[in-house]
Amino acid sequence: MVASTATYAQNSAIITGKVYDEQQKAIELVNIKLVETNQYAVSKSDGSFSIPGAKPTGQEVTLEFSSIGFKKLSKKVNITASKLDLGIITLKTLDLSLKEISISAKRDYQGSTNSSFIIDRDMIEQIPALSINDLLNQIPNRTISPPSLQSVQNLTLRATFPERLTKDPFQLNNAFGVAIIMDGQAISNNANMQSYNPGISGLSDAHIYSPSSYGLSGAKNRQYSGDYAFGGTDLRQIPADNIESIEVIAGVPSAKYGDLTDGAIIIERQAGKSPGYLRMQIRDNATSYGLSKGFKLSDQLGSLNLGLNYVNSYADNREKLKAYKRINTNAMWTNSFGREKQLKNTFSIDYGRNLDGIKHDPDDPKSTKTRFDSWNFGIGNRFNYRLKGDFLKNIALNVKYSEGHQQTYKEEIVNKSYIAYSDATSTGITEGIFDTGIYNSVYQVDGRPVSLSARLDFNSEFNTGKLIHYFSFGAGYNYSINKGEGQLSDPNRPRVQTTAQLPTSLSRGRYGSDRYYDFKLAVAQQDVGAYLEDMFKLKVLNRELNVRAGARLDVQNRYASVAPRTNVNYQLSDKVRMGLAYGIAFKSPGLAHRYPGPTFMEVPLLLSYNGNVNESLYLLYVERYDPTNKNLKSSQNQTFEFTTQVKLKDFNLSLSAFHKEAKNGISTISNLKNISLPTYTVTPVPGEKPTVITSGLKKYQLNYFTFSNTLQSKSTGLELMLSTPAIEAISTSFNISGGIFKTNSRTTELTRRDVAAGNNTNPEYPKTGLYEPSNQTSYESNGRITATTHIPKISLIAQFTADFKFLRKTKRRISAGIPLGYYNNDLEYISISHFDKNDPIHSLLVIPESAFQEDDLPRILPNYHLSLSKEIKKRFKFSFNVYNVFNYQPSYLTSGGNLMMPNPSPTFGAELSLKL
Repeated sequence: MVASTATYAQNSAIITGKVYDEQQKAIELVNIKLVETNQYAVSKSDGSFSIPGAKPTGQEVTLEFSSIGFKKLSKKVNITASKLDLGIITLKTLDLSLKEISISAKRDYQGSTNSSFIIDRDMIEQIPALSINDLLNQIPNRTISPPSLQSVQNLTLRATFPERLTKDPFQLNNAFGVAIIMDGQAISNNANMQSYNPGISGLSDAHIYSPSSYGLSGAKNRQYSGDYAFGGTDLRQIPADNIESIEVIAGVPSAKYGDLTDGAIIIERQAGKSPGYLRMQIRDNATSYGLSKGFKLSDQLGSLNLGLNYVNSYADNREKLKAYKRINTNAMWTNSFGREKQLKNTFSIDYGRNLDGIKHDPDDPKSTKTRFDSWNFGIGNRFNYRLKGDFLKNIALNVKYSEGHQQTYKEEIVNKSYIAYSDATSTGITEGIFDTGIYNSVYQVDGRPVSLSARLDFNSEFNTGKLIHYFSFGAGYNYSINKGEGQLSDPNRPRVQTTAQLPTSLSRGRYGSDRYYDFKLAVAQQDVGAYLEDMFKLKVLNRELNVRAGARLDVQNRYASVAPRTNVNYQLSDKVRMGLAYGIAFKSPGLAHRYPGPTFMEVPLLLSYNGNVNESLYLLYVERYDPTNKNLKSSQNQTFEFTTQVKLKDFNLSLSAFHKEAKNGISTISNLKNISLPTYTVTPVPGEKPTVITSGLKKYQLNYFTFSNTLQSKSTGLELMLSTPAIEAISTSFNISGGIFKTNSRTTELTRRDVAAGNNTNPEYPKTGLYEPSNQTSYESNGRITATTHIPKISLIAQFTADFKFLRKTKRRISAGIPLGYYNNDLEYISISHFDKNDPIHSLLVIPESAFQEDDLPRILPNYHLSLSKEIKKRFKFSFNVYNVFNYQPSYLTSGGNLMMPNPSPTFGAELSLKL
């Protein structure tokens, strides 16, 4: 007989057992997962279960036992026989009397990658959270922010950028590249198109903002936008009540996951039978209510899990102008079919509605009304079919359809003597229209994003000699479209920024004008991908080497890409494990990048108005530009990572060092176009339009923006986590985490800066300076120490956290402020080959170094937080927490003279939880 390289002859072993609670009562509908082959089983009414294991070759596999209300249990099993009975598996009730409760998130090679950072249900129960964003405060090198819903919550991973009042393109790209994956399917932001036309203002200024100040505080630079197009999913939309676990992958993800560049957040929600939970959280600026319950319908119909969450939040409870309200409800039906319950199916329905914005201030007649409202509906189904084959072990199909409605609305009062406008939509000189200058200007964006995604996964097992491979492969399809009404601009009521201005003899600059743009004109986005991945263990020097290696193929915006990924870790000793990872990832541009809509430029040529429309005339030049972004490439990221874990007794130290390079990041570039247009001589005619004669030509400069793969960055960093055993005398353990990031971000396009010319009409006077492409290096370092006192006998946990901002600094090259050339008032470009600081023209163009240091932190800034949790009779839990418990509010002056107070005022909250 000839032995082949790959063999499938041996049948899988059968693993059996029973699942009981601490009172030795059977637990039914417990989820049992064989991690290596992704096979599932559920326990019966007597607690018994049966699941096919791996081949009986002495290999080690991992079984996970999970049920709502119980602490998750992972058990290593050696497959040494064709039938293996594990006996009684005991699950412990998850409450504060449990000694082994997790009190800190961990990174210990138990996730799907070397860098996986796990936040399990134990930890989630201890964190006061209004959204999932509050749970992610545990990520190393991230400062703890107070629970709030008053700003968009985008997540960036392993990078740092300067803080800006408007959206930073690098930060948007990083957030856009972080995949939020819930129950196996991504929450996509690809179809979000809520913004002004980016061709007019560029990416940084495309989002719709409220005025720079509002409310009783009257703080400057307090402008607000609830839009998050071009960036990541707004995490405020995701409640934390029914989340079972979160896996944060900041390094190299599994090849299974596509359409990402900077990491993934893997969220698993609770499904199945469970006790009823009623939760109420009261904060100084928000109230939250949650109700959940899992029912067993019958042995044939399975279980149904229902959840409801409502949040009401204000920026200032005194005037309640700025508010955010959210309601979420979901239903998950789970059942198993077949004689051996080999088919597990989960069907889910989700609905969420968000009301966000700033009301009209009744005490300020000039105030602006701004709204960012939306609702989302999703329906999904996933099934896993367990096989007994020698090669194929499991087939999984996950399908999700989601639809939403996004409404951005801005209303402001315009008070002018008159306005002159045009509704022309083609290039050429046209006659404008006069109208009253007192009106309510309304700008509205109506979006209806629709997405459909499907993924088919196969899990298999085979041998090459004595080496056992757990091989997975599959394919996915994503469809996104926006069926909204689009950018609803009324040309006869233009917003303040685009109302016509009187032309001057040396007019220059951007003359962007809004027009109606129907989102239904955007072609649907269709991306496909396929992957394969092998996972195996082998002995090297009698120590375990774990390998997960794979690759995926994606076709995005007509471009094909191949992304290899691998995670390898080696057990150096019983106390030390080390890992290396390398991977490439691609993120497809979204609909807002691909189809921003036509850009309209208006240049006023003649404005003759005497108060009588019949005797007045407005001539203007309209230019239409239709961008074609079919050549826009997917952004790309390449990551190298080293990790290590050291366990000394009950001390646990994990360290991650990484270097990642991002290229083809998407932003807008400025396009300057000089154009000569006619000038006119006007002769008034009583009772008629004035007589117009062409008298010459004048120069104008148009500026419109187009999307391009112009961003590049390199990020290097270190993350550290250390947990200690409890000091028995005081029942207190300590957790230390922190890190330092360095990010060099640069563009490939020259930087422009307008010069404040005032009324200077000298043709040689500089109007716009051009500088070298942006090239900046930012540094950030944060850390925290948490002391946790856990007394199981009285079901009490107290946590005190000292949070530190060690470093935040941005450096630019010395030459960043030195001009390379400039446009003068006559729109001629003058190159500067040799810069002379004594030259009066050159000195006007120099940008001082202090202008680049506005974001720098002058010293270490601490903050302190406290939380307490007490459980009574395992049914009632009370929690109290205070952010900035000592009201420590240091201040400092920036290089620009602005006063900064980085620590917000103290905020406190209490949470009541009742187990029904």
